[in-house]
Amino acid sequence: MNWTQWLQQSMTDAEIVAHIAILVVNIALFVFARPILHLVESGKDVDTKVRIFRSLNILVFILHLLDVLLLAANRDYQHYFIKLGLTLMTFYAGLFCFSLCSYLSRRKFGIEKDLDSKKVFLDSYNSRIVDIIFLVLIAFTTLYALIKIWGADSLLETTGIFGIVAAFLAFTSSIWAPDIISGLIILNTQMLEDGDVVVVDGYKDEYVINKVSFIYIMLFDIRNNHRTLIRNSRFIQSKIDNLSRIASTDGIRQALTYNIGYPTLEGSTREARIEAQQEFQEKVNRMFRSAFEAASEDNDIKINRNKEFEWSLTRTGDFALQYTLWIYLDRIPNTKVTATIRKHLMGTIYKVNEAVYCASIAEQLDLSTPNLTQIKLQPAAQEAIPHGVAI
Repeated sequence: MNWTQWLQQSMTDAEIVAHIAILVVNIALFVFARPILHLVESGKDVDTKVRIFRSLNILVFILHLLDVLLLAANRDYQHYFIKLGLTLMTFYAGLFCFSLCSYLSRRKFGIEKDLDSKKVFLDSYNSRIVDIIFLVLIAFTTLYALIKIWGADSLLETTGIFGIVAAFLAFTSSIWAPDIISGLIILNTQMLEDGDVVVVDGYKDEYVINKVSFIYIMLFDIRNNHRTLIRNSRFIQSKIDNLSRIASTDGIRQALTYNIGYPTLEGSTREARIEAQQEFQEKVNRMFRSAFEAASEDNDIKINRNKEFEWSLTRTGDFALQYTLWIYLDRIPNTKVTATIRKHLMGTIYKVNEAVYCASIAEQLDLSTPNLTQIKLQPAAQEAIPHGVAI
């Protein structure tokens, strides 16, 4: 007896067609999992999802084979393994349909943006609302399909599974609802998008937004080069500075402070001391101007070359004069590569600081804070000092 006769004796024609259809679809999904996911995920890293989906395909194939063998051994077998395989395929179909709907909603209602020289579609307020609607519809459709697969129609009654799910969502809404609403608020403001560089109040480091999801925001730490996860509700509770959205075409304004020792203003007359002070101030001005010229000639220093440095005497302390130098950075590029942003932000500030130091040497200005000590002698001690000895 060949395998065709064995199948005809073990299963009806309808069962054979159903098994062949399931087998063909499962093999096709296993082979074409990567190109399908690349299509709906719009160029994102899909290796993890590919492994998950292919693992489901392998598991369904094993269950399918077990179901056929058990059916051949026992005609009264109730197809438990194939039902379990169909359950996995239903989850598979639900995940794929949601990914496809999310991709289509981003293209239709999302925001088009050039990121790392690639055109991508990001979530917007409208696309996220559409995603939520699709999520609810797909979730209930998947649940309905599972009930039909296992023949548990009694769960469709008022006191069945749908009532339990509704009660579960109502009691747990205080946990997941604030994050979803906060995520919608973030998208609705259109102030925070993927690739934006932000500074969150209470955190000293700068971050680039990698992904805004339903529940959380994933950030890349620019300074330390690691990933950070913050819940949406907690994220918007803080003050958020978006460095990618500047308030002026001048660019991001950064401040550097320098302590310069008090000059020795020698002069017996008022006019001589004023002239000495003006000469000292001119040396400070030349130092900062020279630093701007040197920074403008270096292509690795990402400053706005159309906006000169600004400086001012901001504090007269006990030991030194504090000058503040304000520089204007060039617009931050649209990228998620932390090395590029780190070079743009931190690297520019460090190189400008180096240019100021080199200019201070040329102008003979000491940027170290002097430690001044004032000695006051008592009259008796002053008389004891030999004549002609200077202190």
